[in-house]
Amino acid sequence: MTETIVVLVDIAHADSAAALLATAKARYETHDLHVAYVMPYGFYSYVEPFVSKESQDSAAERAHAELKQLTSDAGLEGANRHVLRGGIGDQILELAQSLNAAILVLNAVRSGSHHSTLGTHSAQIVRHAPCDVHVVRRPTT
Repeated sequence: MTETIVVLVDIAHADSAAALLATAKARYETHDLHVAYVMPYGFYSYVEPFVSKESQDSAAERAHAELKQLTSDAGLEGANRHVLRGGIGDQILELAQSLNAAILVLNAVRSGSHHSTLGTHSAQIVRHAPCDVHVVRRPTT
């Protein structure tokens, strides 16, 4: 039986998402891979009444297309793709729980960040994950 691995990517930072997917492919390709992106704007409920349904649907369609392209470029066509909406930490933790994930894979910080500590979303996920977390740290450029 293969373990379920959830990889959290940020399509707004395609370079770091591609690097993270390369790491996931190298280490977990034989597992049940799920690649997820969370559309964070839905978390801010006070903004939502001012964003049309058409705009929200269009953003979701673009996110699905970009996530499909990222996984295809990484050679992970068979990976399950998830576009979620809401708080990044909350949504990925719920997905990991619902899939009974063995490992969550994520970047330590946003690409280009010069922080030496975990990013806020990474820290939240590490603290509350229902499974092991593989945090990928790359040198900042």
